[in-house]
Amino acid sequence: MSSVYQSLTAWRLTLESILTLGHTLSDTEWSSPTECPKWTVKDVYAHLIGGERWMATGHPQPEDYQAWSAEPVLARRDATPAAILDELREVYEQRLMEVERNAIDPAAPAHLPTGAAVTLETLLRSRVFDVWAHEQDIRRAVGRPGNLASPAAALTGEWLVAALPRIVAKDAKAPPGATVRLTTTGEVAMDVAVVVDRSGRGRIVAPGRSAQTHLTLRWESYTRLSAGRGTGTDHDVRVTGDRALADRVLAHLAVAP
Repeated sequence: MSSVYQSLTAWRLTLESILTLGHTLSDTEWSSPTECPKWTVKDVYAHLIGGERWMATGHPQPEDYQAWSAEPVLARRDATPAAILDELREVYEQRLMEVERNAIDPAAPAHLPTGAAVTLETLLRSRVFDVWAHEQDIRRAVGRPGNLASPAAALTGEWLVAALPRIVAKDAKAPPGATVRLTTTGEVAMDVAVVVDRSGRGRIVAPGRSAQTHLTLRWESYTRLSAGRGTGTDHDVRVTGDRALADRVLAHLAVAP
């Protein structure tokens, strides 16, 4: 299966899970606060509607990411949960028909909601991360854990690992020659390392015995930090080696805007 169709399958399964979960929520749960600042569970569903409508209209380059993110939420503050679910189901089914009827060119030019120029393949992978991260926001808010090892979770892991060389070398400013190792435990177990070359660029390498710093944390903690949910001090992270470098990596793990 190509990476594009892997992304589409993971996206579909995640949205179906979110819709199914929504039909089980009580009024109190719909009003539960999430880790997204000032957003309730209902607000997260409204945000997902906005993202899918944007995709359905050809994902035009937004002028303002913050407005792109907030406007669907503000427009639906007075909507009932039933109306929110109906609208999300409607736009989801519209997107399914589009995917089935239209050929997909992975290399077609596209933009992320932040405005960054990417290929359509990258945009679809980004949607998997966004939708899955928000499913987890909802599940944590209502105490219904699930899908931490789903196909979308696996693709999210690949998306996050791809960002590590930049995080380690550019954001955390690991010195040339340094190696940073990151290990996750739990539902998705990963063990990767980034080495910084003489020019200051990071690249993924097989983890070895020696690293300037080694961070070990649970998969869910890694994904929450990568989505900007909390800081390193909010999670149980075991560090061996250079603590200052590890703290800089933890401070820059977030890849969500």
